[in-house]
Amino acid sequence: MMLYVHSDPARWPHNQRRAFAAMPRVLVLAGLLFASAGPVAAQSAPQASSSVKQVITQDEYDTWRSIQGATLSRDGHWAAYTLTPQVGEGDLVAHSTTGAAEHRVARGFTGRPQLQAGASSGFSAPPARFTADSRHLVFTILPSQADVERARREKQRPARQPKPSLGILRLEDGNVTRMPQVKSFELSKDAGRFVAYHREAEGASAADTAAAGISPPAAPAAVAAAPGGEPRPIAGDSAAGAKTKKETGSPLVLHDLSTGAETVFENVTSYAMDDTGRWLAFTVASKPGDTDGVYVRSLNEGRTHAVLTGEGNYKQLAFDEAGSQLAFVSDRDTHTQDKPRYALYHAPLRSPTARPLVTPAALQDGWIVSDRGNVSFTRKGNAVLFGIAPAPLDSIPADSLADKAVFDLWHYQDQRLQPQQSVEAARDRNRAYTAAYQLGARRMVRLANDTFPSVTVSDDGRTALALSNVPYAVEAMWGEGGSDVWVIDATTGRRTRVAERVRFGASLSPGGDYVLYFHDGRWHAYEVASRRTVDLTGPLAGVKFDQETWSTPSTPAPWGVAGWMRGDRSVLLYDRYDVWEIDPRGRRQAQVVTDSAGRHGQMVFRVVDLDREERFLDPSRPLLFSVFDEVTKVSGFAEGRPGTRARPGIIVLDSVNFGTPSRAKDASTLLVTRSTFRDFPNLWTGERLNALHRISDANPQQSDYRWGDVELVKWLSADGAPLEGLLYRPEGFDPAKRYPMVVYFYERHGDNLHNYVAPAGRNVVNPTVYTSLGYLVFMPDIAYSEGYPGPSAVKSIVPGVQALIGRGFVDPQAVGIAGQSWGGYQTAYIVTQTNLFAAAVANAPVANMTSAYGGIRWQTGLARAFQYERTQSRIGGSLWEYPMRYLENSPLFQADRVETPLLMMHNDADGAVPWYQGIEMFVALRRLGSEAYLINYNGDAHNPTKRANQKDIDLRMQQFFDHHLRGEPAPEWMRSGIPFLQKGRDQLAQPSVAEQELQPVEPGG
Repeated sequence: MMLYVHSDPARWPHNQRRAFAAMPRVLVLAGLLFASAGPVAAQSAPQASSSVKQVITQDEYDTWRSIQGATLSRDGHWAAYTLTPQVGEGDLVAHSTTGAAEHRVARGFTGRPQLQAGASSGFSAPPARFTADSRHLVFTILPSQADVERARREKQRPARQPKPSLGILRLEDGNVTRMPQVKSFELSKDAGRFVAYHREAEGASAADTAAAGISPPAAPAAVAAAPGGEPRPIAGDSAAGAKTKKETGSPLVLHDLSTGAETVFENVTSYAMDDTGRWLAFTVASKPGDTDGVYVRSLNEGRTHAVLTGEGNYKQLAFDEAGSQLAFVSDRDTHTQDKPRYALYHAPLRSPTARPLVTPAALQDGWIVSDRGNVSFTRKGNAVLFGIAPAPLDSIPADSLADKAVFDLWHYQDQRLQPQQSVEAARDRNRAYTAAYQLGARRMVRLANDTFPSVTVSDDGRTALALSNVPYAVEAMWGEGGSDVWVIDATTGRRTRVAERVRFGASLSPGGDYVLYFHDGRWHAYEVASRRTVDLTGPLAGVKFDQETWSTPSTPAPWGVAGWMRGDRSVLLYDRYDVWEIDPRGRRQAQVVTDSAGRHGQMVFRVVDLDREERFLDPSRPLLFSVFDEVTKVSGFAEGRPGTRARPGIIVLDSVNFGTPSRAKDASTLLVTRSTFRDFPNLWTGERLNALHRISDANPQQSDYRWGDVELVKWLSADGAPLEGLLYRPEGFDPAKRYPMVVYFYERHGDNLHNYVAPAGRNVVNPTVYTSLGYLVFMPDIAYSEGYPGPSAVKSIVPGVQALIGRGFVDPQAVGIAGQSWGGYQTAYIVTQTNLFAAAVANAPVANMTSAYGGIRWQTGLARAFQYERTQSRIGGSLWEYPMRYLENSPLFQADRVETPLLMMHNDADGAVPWYQGIEMFVALRRLGSEAYLINYNGDAHNPTKRANQKDIDLRMQQFFDHHLRGEPAPEWMRSGIPFLQKGRDQLAQPSVAEQELQPVEPGG
């Protein structure tokens, strides 16, 4: 039962009563209804401690750590992860899952860290990987931050800059072997004792270890290898098939983990290891060209074979799943021509000599084999998939355009606007279209082209699924768009259209027997063999498989697909709460395998796939479900059985937020995170989800700082819609006192009750930081009405704020509001409708929907119209259909009603919301004499990416609220501004007033 308490408007201060009286009557009455979710939904109260706790300041942000790339060894005895600070150097950690043993390696990373304030290190690393026998962990060690920063300051050439190293950790004793100057590594997924690693061109020489018989010295590497071993394309490189400067290789080292012995192959440009651990393939490119070719090393025999040699380029190595054949592309036969062309080659590994499958002569209609398209085998190994592309146009010398007009022509029949074409130019230039070579029939079949750019091929290589959005590409600029769904016979190329204008794509079942798609609110299955379509969910009267919570003026999306049972026997589909098992042939009755327990209890059940390498669900094994209670926000896990209708057995439910668990490949060990607002999502492990123990402690320093708690609150909107939100409270919160409060929102926050929020400096209100500073933070949900996004925000947020004020612990003279992007727009609109707020921050807002409607999202090049007609902005039609909706929802046209001081941030490189929107609002308020500020971080994006800018806007927002909500003196930039000639002199290194004056307090005080 929900208990609502009433607040008395007569007790409100004059400015609140004035705002109250001005509101519509329905809004007033709804605003009086409010409730707390009570002890069940609230976070646990902070525990008393004898230590004095400090306020969180910007000094603490950089050191706050996160856990990334967590993974288990195959035997489940070890977990590895990277412990990464927001700025600076982190550690790779390997921790025993059964004991206290732990190994740490400084600067061991699996991802891309930040180097310093706003600067990326520029390094990316392949994920750390356990060996198949679970005895070693292989990973990348990044160079020290100091060395990288020194190289940057000295403007060193790329070849001389610090490079990553390879680390091999022996788990039994923690011994770490380091190999310097390594750009990538690879090891077998399923077996083997070898690690292959690729050195930088100036790394170890052949004199350091025994060479492998390919002796010409390495030339400097032109292209660094990506994690998978393939060279990264050079920026500005010409399209596939054009004559390019020849790439030369660097040493590839094969390291034997059992003995430590190493074998070096010189001048290697790319490499690959098969899953079985029996083969290593690599390509060689030397300056003289005498050793160019593809080579295969038998790892069991220790012998190297030449597969194909001759001067030229060799790329896109690919093994089949069984490790029995190899494919690649090369231009060896045309390398000396002005326009060399690639051919596709194939080699059986039992006798590794390559033969051409598709030569340039086989493509005589202006198409070529692409060196950019991925080469792969179908899972059954009976077909090779590769890329083809139109022959590239000759490049135009830049100096030839010096005396000519250079312009963009926007044509009304273009499928894509010029800005979108510009953004996607590199993709278009390098795009390859999938083709299949059927090995048994010795036939090439074209699958993809400009009309069907995206294809998926079945395991047996006989069927392909193609989607074509071409007929709806122009309409997608303002409407919903869609795609036609086609099935292609991959042995003949024959196409059959399955469905038209499908909004949410389509998928091929793992066995290739069915095409699954969602259309007109129903799931459909097309059987490839019979060419018959079955309506899977239409017969289930009263069951909605589209999202009934959908709030934009567009077709609701489906809740989703859980997966397919082995043999394509059945498919598992979601409604809002439950899981359904449905026969794709429509012969067996559909079953709700969760027995409608989800809908009856308002609990969301979703399938957790613990074997992510297996594409089928096993009907002989229980189903693991994640569980989320929409009412209480508790979460956990449950178990059920496919093929039956039974209430799931609850394994665990708790007032925490569980992450998605993973399981060791060869053991029952599980790894999962769990968090609350007060508890970081550390790693927990065990064989049962209700008997876990913690193996990480990412931020032990948290106990030294003031940390608030959070409460789930509920109220009614002005239209009577039930709403909920989160109220974050300072540590030691006393309901008998009055606190300043900041409202921060976007669309929905209530389900995030148990989410941990790390302290960080950004262009948003961080509840952890603000509660540490003594603020309340209110994050309300919004109920939207089509055509009226601005009024919807007012009717949702204002009643919640008024009811909180009515509870007595909010200072009614000290309520602020803030939002970013969509939240920034709503904030700017709200302050045109009410004087409830003493200060407002609207970052990257849309101020004028009429001008924004016709604008461009410059990051993607897309027209902005679709956002207003069909998605987030929720107008529901064009500017000429609903001109008054655009005007009435635009803050700019009501700017004369703003009495709230307004701070805006809008950056000139914003690729989502054109920054002139912020300018329009600022100029209007300036003309009206309203207190307003606009900050533009030059060259920065929609959300600032430079660390210094992130921390700067964070501090200025704090200072702005400190002044208006706490009555602290305004900082100099608010009093006097910053003249252009003094730009850069106002560097905010000092803490906010709140940080300066809040003294350390005893917990609970």
